[in-house]
Amino acid sequence: MFDFKNLIGALLGKREQEGVHDLKSATVLMQELPESDMLQAQIEIVQALRQLNTNAKTGAKDRFKTVPYLDEKARPLQNHLLDIYHGNTLDDGATPKQVLPTLLAFLNDMGDAYRLCIKQVGQSVPRGLEKDLPLFTLRGIMYFVEQARWSYLRYMEVDSRTWRNLNRLYLYAEQQGFATTPQQPYPEAEITDIRREYMLLLMLSLAHPEKMQSAQIELVSQWLKRWVSRIDLETQINPNRQLFAINIAGSTPPKRLRRDMVGENWRYWFTETLVLHIKETIEKLRHGESAERLGLPTDSAHAANLDLMQHLTELWSRDTPAPIRKAERRVTQKSISVTRGLDDVINHLRGTPELEKLPDHWTIDNESTTGFGVNYQSEREDELQVGEIIGLDGVGISPVSVGIVRRITKSSEGLVSVGIETMSQTPIVVELTPLLGNRSFLGIYSPENTTISQNRFLVLPQAFFAENREFRLAAQGKTYRIRLSPALEHTANVSLANFSVLEKL
Repeated sequence: MFDFKNLIGALLGKREQEGVHDLKSATVLMQELPESDMLQAQIEIVQALRQLNTNAKTGAKDRFKTVPYLDEKARPLQNHLLDIYHGNTLDDGATPKQVLPTLLAFLNDMGDAYRLCIKQVGQSVPRGLEKDLPLFTLRGIMYFVEQARWSYLRYMEVDSRTWRNLNRLYLYAEQQGFATTPQQPYPEAEITDIRREYMLLLMLSLAHPEKMQSAQIELVSQWLKRWVSRIDLETQINPNRQLFAINIAGSTPPKRLRRDMVGENWRYWFTETLVLHIKETIEKLRHGESAERLGLPTDSAHAANLDLMQHLTELWSRDTPAPIRKAERRVTQKSISVTRGLDDVINHLRGTPELEKLPDHWTIDNESTTGFGVNYQSEREDELQVGEIIGLDGVGISPVSVGIVRRITKSSEGLVSVGIETMSQTPIVVELTPLLGNRSFLGIYSPENTTISQNRFLVLPQAFFAENREFRLAAQGKTYRIRLSPALEHTANVSLANFSVLEKL
């Protein structure tokens, strides 16, 4: 059938725009969304955002009405998908893996929508729209911050485009004079300001999230919401006082300050006030003050999290020199078989193939006396975590060495780079039985290694660890009564601890 409508539209130069391009079309979209399938509804909103973001014909007034409308309508859907992802809500029509791409796409496209609002008005703001600019800039920054934080949680690189968007939105807020103006981004949200949200990500990136467990990244993000107000950005360089810097007109993350970082777009900050506050917080928590009273998550007072706070003070303090490598690295290229997770490493060491999973095959890029740099290709969301126990075949003096993952970086092309610290080249599987019980479990004993000044220690499931707890330790036909010392380290699932031998049984 001949399309008269399109012909007339073309002849008159008034061809109707397709998709979502104004508040009316967005309202129609929302009315037609499926009520029972929240994932599909959010997918359609993301598609609408992309139509709007790529439609150059949409005027500023239409864009300023449509973007916040879609944002506020989509937030309940986004929160529902977040609950599915975190396992707080079960949905027959969606799994955590299914909702993740939509969660991430919404953060990116909603941030872009606010950025384009600001870009479109430029220096000439149509009458009546200027009042929305501070709020739109704040929301845009918050969406890009959340997008970057999700990258860190998944050990993904934060690309230069995201940093450019963040930096330039902050630069715009400074130029317009509202970077520190208190605002409430949404009716249910706490009052904040643009500089605070921006600084939260700057300090998170300087906490080296590639070396933290995902739960630690979440925790540090929560802490920073209470801490970053103690940091201010300065326009004049003072290397004797300041520690970090960022180019707010550039597309790179913050860095440790160098004397050549000079120019009108550089911002600098010192951290002494923040570090002192964190040290005071640690002392208060150790003396029994509740985390809630300090405005922090309940688990902040756990021993492992107090250690994490202490680590942050070292990362962010002028008194602590920049970290250096423990040992010189040698470039090498060889393929290795890798067993992942304490249980599978123990089964591999015991030679119980019926209980083992198939090994992974990784490539060693470099090695030293204390560890390896490896990489592998992954075509899916990889669940490897910092702190995971790893078995490595044929890299030490025994058939299987045991290491721990210390760093993970993933590229958008699926290349995963991993830093592994060698824990033991002569690991021994041990049976541990609590003295006040008869339920035994298996752990790994790492003998003393004088070559790298390493004392003996145990690797055991975290659920069984308690300081000063006593066990019967059985290995290689011998049994001892031992007492655990304070933990050397807690990871997501295991504890590393020294111990003392009380008697031979």
